[in-house]
Amino acid sequence: MKKSLICAAVALTCSPAMAGDVQLFGFFDQGISFLSENLAQTMGGPVGGNQAFVDPVTGKVGMQGRKNNISQGTGNVSTWGIRLTEELDDDLSVGVHLESGFLADSGELYNKNIFFERESTIAINSKQFGQLKLGRMPAMMTGSGTTGIFNSRVNPFGAGWGNMTGGWKFVGTLATARFNNMINYRSPSFNGVTLHAQTSFGDTNSALDAEEGSSKVNHYNALGVTVQGDRYFLAAGVDYLKMGSKTGKVTDDSMKALIGGHYDFGSFKAYATVQYMDNIEYIGGYSTKEYAPLAKEGDQTKGFDAWAVSLGADTKVWGGTAKFSVGYAQGENQNLDDDKDFSRLNVGVGYLYPLSKRTSVYGIGGYFWEDADFNEDEIYASEVIVGLMHRF
Repeated sequence: MKKSLICAAVALTCSPAMAGDVQLFGFFDQGISFLSENLAQTMGGPVGGNQAFVDPVTGKVGMQGRKNNISQGTGNVSTWGIRLTEELDDDLSVGVHLESGFLADSGELYNKNIFFERESTIAINSKQFGQLKLGRMPAMMTGSGTTGIFNSRVNPFGAGWGNMTGGWKFVGTLATARFNNMINYRSPSFNGVTLHAQTSFGDTNSALDAEEGSSKVNHYNALGVTVQGDRYFLAAGVDYLKMGSKTGKVTDDSMKALIGGHYDFGSFKAYATVQYMDNIEYIGGYSTKEYAPLAKEGDQTKGFDAWAVSLGADTKVWGGTAKFSVGYAQGENQNLDDDKDFSRLNVGVGYLYPLSKRTSVYGIGGYFWEDADFNEDEIYASEVIVGLMHRF
């Protein structure tokens, strides 16, 4: 696409002094969703849950009762963005990445308070020394954007489609998917091996008069490595969230470790992940997102301890791609002395058919189940989405 057309589309002023490459990019995803849920209180799609408290009499979290919903739905959050790149010399370049999510059925921003919620970064790239990126960006342990190292390379559904289909986050967690004030380093590739590191100075907390970089705000740190071969990919990472003071108390610091990858057998591609979580504030995502219930209001959360595994595969069928994923997790709620164990299961299937290089139709289905000692009843939910996705 010509630079003049791109500039017109994003209402930028072009001039001869404007050097480098400018790209408008994104995708539009929209369809019809059929959702059935039997969830605990505070849970539910599409935005996920809030903090829950066990009943002082029963010692359990109450249920919402079964709900059915048919609506315009989406397998993925639609996005649009701008990339700018300028070559400084044979080794160095500068890049800017601005990306915003939006809800296709209403046109609203995915996050109403942040315009470039998906990513807002500037990077210095060196062929010799690697890339240094600064700004708001996805956490390394996610499957998102330019700095998440897992994504669809470790699961056929990436971090998941819809409210509960595939991915590893529905049995495990992404926790906070993005952070502000982040620094990300990616090394050059050495025989397919690339090193990754991240740190965040945290967000300003005006309620506590806490400035960025102070001990009262959360600080995120992560280290990872990826290995890319002709027929395989492997990623491993660990992150650590140093919790700041929110209400005069300090929560336990949280940690995650994740390893995953795929191998291409030719006729099909196999995927797997293993995840360990320590002091995680919540587990799952969207409909399956559940905060560790507290014994009583005012308590400070200690979160979940848990482990999770997922397996998946995709293969070419009738000109399209068939996908399958299953995940299982076990853990305990550290906020409770009794009735604290849980297990959860997620199954996802899907089929993606390309109408062109940029446009695809798809159908996906997911099933989720959880048995937790701290809930009154078993949780289960199912979803089917049929949709159309266009990338540009």
